[in-house]
Amino acid sequence: MSRRRTLTWLLALTLIVGVTASLGVVAQARTTIEPSAVIYVGPHPDDEFQYWSLFENRADVYSVVVLLTRGEQTGFCAPEAFEAGWQPDLEPAPEPIPEGKYSEACAEARVNSFVHYFSDMAQEDETVPGRFAEPVTSAPLPDPNGVVCRIDETDECIVSTTVDVYRDLDDRGALLVFDLGDGDLSEGEVSWALSATVNTFVPELVGDDVGIAGIVGSYSTPEGGYTGCYAYPHPDHLEIDNVLWSTDFGAGFQAAATCAADPRRQLFSRVSHAATDAAFATEPVENSGEVYRTGAHSANFGWLHRTYYPVATFGEGELFRQDQQFWVRYW
Repeated sequence: MSRRRTLTWLLALTLIVGVTASLGVVAQARTTIEPSAVIYVGPHPDDEFQYWSLFENRADVYSVVVLLTRGEQTGFCAPEAFEAGWQPDLEPAPEPIPEGKYSEACAEARVNSFVHYFSDMAQEDETVPGRFAEPVTSAPLPDPNGVVCRIDETDECIVSTTVDVYRDLDDRGALLVFDLGDGDLSEGEVSWALSATVNTFVPELVGDDVGIAGIVGSYSTPEGGYTGCYAYPHPDHLEIDNVLWSTDFGAGFQAAATCAADPRRQLFSRVSHAATDAAFATEPVENSGEVYRTGAHSANFGWLHRTYYPVATFGEGELFRQDQQFWVRYW
């Protein structure tokens, strides 16, 4: 990758560094290896907008999206909750119709919603990977420490070490879909998946001799939360935050979405109006108080909410928001 493209990415990141970041940290970041990929990691197939301000309009990098679970524990796959959540006259049906929590159909529906979200967002932002080849399932990955163990309805340990790879045909990025267990993600599993991404999948996708700019994680808050922001101490999200904070993967900077009140916070970035509209747009139904879910998020993930997920255009009062804060380490 050219030095000009490298500086484009680093300057874009530098421009949104908060007042707590020192000039020395920024200078150090500029001396790192030239980036060609950025890894974005989240636990569930609907978390992607939580880091979107650092994802959109990135023509200078190859975006590798890591999905750690398939979201199969959601209550909205249970028949009664699905009936309450899915609004057939207002939003698309999931594919396939889920058959209960932990069912194969539930996991498949959630992953398909995830893939369709990116395809729809690519219609607004041509840098977003969204035109995918048929997914390819990897060979089983080594797990020498035996950390992979998915627990569903029973206490049975299910070991799944293959990954479904959705590669963008326009070479903008790829989606890596792991299957590590919704609701029982462990720090060991997060570390294992990120190590596999850094050491196996990125080289396979973009070559052995390229650099990685960094790793960006989804949103969480600790138990008790932070004043003035949306509390979200989901254990799967906290595992990602803990691993990214405590383990240096040697792949550039590491960051995760957080709140302005988090004492670790260093970056502020704002999702564009265009991307926010593309994700959360609705259209009024004539002669009705209802709205059609037309945005990539509101349409594809609408069945996972009794109405549809709201977005905060200012402030931190919702899980999904335009104003986004991040902590950053390992520059």
